[in-house]
Amino acid sequence: MVGETLTLEILQTQIEEERQRRIEEHKREVRERGLIAAAGRPLNLFAEGDSWFDYPLSRDTIGWIRAEGTPRPAILNLAHHGDAASQILGVSRRKRIIANLTDPDNGTFDALLFSAGGNDIAGDQFVLWVLKFVQGGDPLHGIDRQRLSAMLGVIQGAYIDLIEIRNEVAPNCLIFLHGYDFAQPTGVGVCNIGPWLRPSLDFRGWTNFGLASQIVKEVLISFDKLLVQLEQQHKGVFYVRTQGVLSPSADWANELHPTEPGFQKIARAFLRDLRTRFRGRI
Repeated sequence: MVGETLTLEILQTQIEEERQRRIEEHKREVRERGLIAAAGRPLNLFAEGDSWFDYPLSRDTIGWIRAEGTPRPAILNLAHHGDAASQILGVSRRKRIIANLTDPDNGTFDALLFSAGGNDIAGDQFVLWVLKFVQGGDPLHGIDRQRLSAMLGVIQGAYIDLIEIRNEVAPNCLIFLHGYDFAQPTGVGVCNIGPWLRPSLDFRGWTNFGLASQIVKEVLISFDKLLVQLEQQHKGVFYVRTQGVLSPSADWANELHPTEPGFQKIARAFLRDLRTRFRGRI
């Protein structure tokens, strides 16, 4: 137990050191490129979230936005793979978000890109949202809607708190959200982590891949509805439609993460919406 605690402490220290390195690097870029107050300057973006913004095995969504933005945006990326929405809006992380949104050395952020919610739902806990398979059962009725709604309520609370933080400390900063895409319950994990979907589906008896995929899709459609609602109810919040962008057969590296070309497609959806709001600046 002591050894495990020390290992976790070391890992957490490394994560915090990496975040601090990114912050200092961003400040240096803002200063060297003169992005603090220049008129018509390239975009200054703040990214927070999970592995879709911080995937250690290939260029991810943020990496592609940085690579394909013209002019190239400055991006402070504090996302970390594995993070859940409830973690990101916990006390310590929300304090960091506030501190960086208000730090003049970071420049004025034009937009905050946010990727969260997937890790709150997927994983061993995915079994909580799946009902037992009954012969002839319809995947539409294979989800415990009450339980899923309760978890989506927690995720919604995190998103609303983020929006309220923005409203209070950086009201001119636009927020861009996304809803992942229709993950494939193939049973494929990565680096001895995962799978995150198929074990729960198998346990509940949804062993037919087509039916299991429909269960996953229904869960993600519920998440989509939440994000649509947030966009409609809150000013300066934009929902980037990424569901349906990826090819089910070609664009998934494992159950939860796109291939590098898949991430490029997701990034291009973000770039499309960013360019609509910030013409000529990315």
